[in-house]
Amino acid sequence: MRTGQTYKAIGRLARQYKSDVSGQFAVITAMIGLPLLLIGAAAVDISLAHSTNGELRAAIDSAALAAVIPDNMSDEKRYAFAKDVFKSNYLEADAVTLSVSGNRERVDIVATQKNPTTISGVLGINYVTVKEKTAAVLTRSDTVCVLALDPKGDRALEFAGEATFNAPACSVQVNSTSPFAMTSGLVTPPNAKSFCVSGISEGTYSPYVKHACTPIADPYENLPAPRDNFCYPKQLVSGYLGLFENGSETGGVIGNNAVMLPGTYCDGLTISGVNVTLLPGTYIIKDGPLVFTKGSQVVGRDVSFVLKGESRLIVKKNAEVTLKAPKKGPLAGLVFYKVPNTPEVGKAPKLPEDISRIASGGGMSIIGTAYFPTQKLLVTSENRVASKSPATSFIAYRLKFAGKSNTQVHVDHEAGGIPPLLPRSDDGARLVSTKEQSQPDNQTAQ
Repeated sequence: MRTGQTYKAIGRLARQYKSDVSGQFAVITAMIGLPLLLIGAAAVDISLAHSTNGELRAAIDSAALAAVIPDNMSDEKRYAFAKDVFKSNYLEADAVTLSVSGNRERVDIVATQKNPTTISGVLGINYVTVKEKTAAVLTRSDTVCVLALDPKGDRALEFAGEATFNAPACSVQVNSTSPFAMTSGLVTPPNAKSFCVSGISEGTYSPYVKHACTPIADPYENLPAPRDNFCYPKQLVSGYLGLFENGSETGGVIGNNAVMLPGTYCDGLTISGVNVTLLPGTYIIKDGPLVFTKGSQVVGRDVSFVLKGESRLIVKKNAEVTLKAPKKGPLAGLVFYKVPNTPEVGKAPKLPEDISRIASGGGMSIIGTAYFPTQKLLVTSENRVASKSPATSFIAYRLKFAGKSNTQVHVDHEAGGIPPLLPRSDDGARLVSTKEQSQPDNQTAQ
């Protein structure tokens, strides 16, 4: 049909509709128009419901990422933490049913929100259900292997002397907001996967340092200290285990060929012998230093040293110390743990409390984390031999790498046989998500 004929046909129909008194066209229009109106109303209600998807999705994404990072949480506490984060990020949280599940490696969240309708209620559609689903998983590529916890001090992390520092597979984080939060005077710039400082750095690094970074929370801040057992007597001699060769006024002294038992050692502990074996378990050192003397040779697998009271770590040069953290249990992944001292009532703690020192060269192999949250950790050496530990992490109030130390940090926890090292950088978790479409629901709004 030609265009002119089409227009003439439409005109005839319009005139017939205008002059028709039988109501046939009006009835047809009403029959067609009402469903179209109701469909349009439903579409508007669904569209309005969908407008909340973006904010809802962003809130559960944030909650999943936040909940999967912390290590020191039971599953129940992890789920509660996810819900708290969600509530702080979503204004209409009370109207949302949140389902959280998962474990240390992955957190899944399903959010269901019922939005009351406006016009669609005449069809019995009282609300539109919006459902969003997301999941966050840990990544193993952005582990923070050096973390300085001091929130505002100068030189919270320092590279000095003729030291060499290389951590190509992990990140370095400094929480201090000082304009001298991290400093380096090394000829060869310290190298890491990334450097992130809450304040400002001084010196040259590879790659360039990121500044004004968000501080990373202490992953073991709420870690409970293991209870003390009875103290081993200083003069104890075990013919079967060869526990002590002799006694000391400042604590037990471990001699040659000793096999050590886990337990509580008061007034410090000195290991001076060769061929010393540590049986698996927790070694609590109270009110005295833990000393590995020059020339000592120590091997311990699935062991943790917990330092309490006025205790610190001293590893002297040429000590050959090979320690591996336990894979399971409350101290999983921790080789050294300095329990913070309880400050006097009404007084702020004086930090750092003390200095722990690792002065060994290539004989020092730590598989796991050295954790000194209230002390300064000094890593130094008089030679260039590097440790070849597959997975190591340093967390301390302050850290310093100095002397001729050659620190090579690796984070292959699978090769080390320990849990994933903590903490993780902001990029240490990623989202894995599945989006579900919103659907109308003809139940009464709650």
